[in-house]
Amino acid sequence: MNVVVTISESPLAPAEAASAGRPAQASKPPRVWKFWATLAWSLLLYGVMTVSAMVAFVALMLWSVVDRTAVLADTKSALNDGVVVAATSMSATVPVLLAVALAVRLARQDFRDYLALHWPTRRHVQIGIGAMVLLMVATDTITALAGRSIVPDVLLDGIRSARQHNALGFYALALVVTAPITEEVVFRGFIYRGFAASRLGRVGAVILSSLIFTAIHIQYDLITLCGVLATALLLGTMRCISGSTLLTIYMHALNNGVVLLEMLWFVGLIPHA
Repeated sequence: MNVVVTISESPLAPAEAASAGRPAQASKPPRVWKFWATLAWSLLLYGVMTVSAMVAFVALMLWSVVDRTAVLADTKSALNDGVVVAATSMSATVPVLLAVALAVRLARQDFRDYLALHWPTRRHVQIGIGAMVLLMVATDTITALAGRSIVPDVLLDGIRSARQHNALGFYALALVVTAPITEEVVFRGFIYRGFAASRLGRVGAVILSSLIFTAIHIQYDLITLCGVLATALLLGTMRCISGSTLLTIYMHALNNGVVLLEMLWFVGLIPHA
């Protein structure tokens, strides 16, 4: 199995600088945030995400999109409302990406190189998309054989409430576009990059970043979380093999797009044959 290493993931050479008419002066070389620094930045990113979500939630209550009485009566259900999920997810995208950009800038690295935002090869696209399709089929089959709903109730409740608010497009945008971009830049871009540069190595980085990714999806039941973990491991593996976070963004969007279609099917928004 060939593993692609991008320019920024190869050993770094000290930067050389010289100005005309003056002696050359050595500038600080680029760096890679290793395990503990990456973990610290990850906690900061989680904090940014949480604060952004809280601001969005409060804004929804002030605009009367969310009923305050309903929040007090059942906070969990209110947080799983489709508009709330979409708004809190989308509100975090720009702040989180800016925080990642700051971390990369302080490392004196190029944003695209550090996060491996490079076009994948056609072969890697074929492998990644094919593997994602096979995983989705396997996951749905196992879930059905276990007598469980293919789509978790929390997601069905979310899309029903989004429909009630006439916000299906808003919900779909968050699920298929902004969420994959934000999560992949953070997990398969930033976190994987730092963990892989530490003693964990690439395999350890794939495993640990996948476990952390699964841990933040606490709204799901155990069986669904197993599927989330399997998906995260596949995304991490393809990030390692291809050297492209753009590929994992596409794969993640594909997965979420299929889930969206399944949700629309189960709530009757796609006509049954």
